[in-house]
Amino acid sequence: MANTIHITASDNQVILTAYVWGNSYQIADIKSGNSNPVNVTINLKQGQYTGPLSLDGVDTPLSGTYNVYLAPGQYTLVGTGINWGGPQSFAVSLNGAALKTQYSNPEEGVVWASIPTKLQ
Repeated sequence: MANTIHITASDNQVILTAYVWGNSYQIADIKSGNSNPVNVTINLKQGQYTGPLSLDGVDTPLSGTYNVYLAPGQYTLVGTGINWGGPQSFAVSLNGAALKTQYSNPEEGVVWASIPTKLQ
């Protein structure tokens, strides 16, 4: 398993989940807002599941590269965006390709969801 996720916008919260038949694993919970920049890279690696990356950038910029480990398997990745109010912005890519939007809504609540995408 060699997959890289890059998050460059998370206003206000992006939750990434990898799932396989019979189970799911939260990869990341990234919170941001107040016009703070986001530049987070997550390397998915094979190994014992290490739990989600949880970052709070509501009051500070977010950046860095992090590893999250998953047991071997054929996973699918899906992203969910939550807007707490005001403007929203979500940008997530997998292996250099932007996650395509399956659902988008200009209101508050769950406002963005990606099309499920197979991990390599």
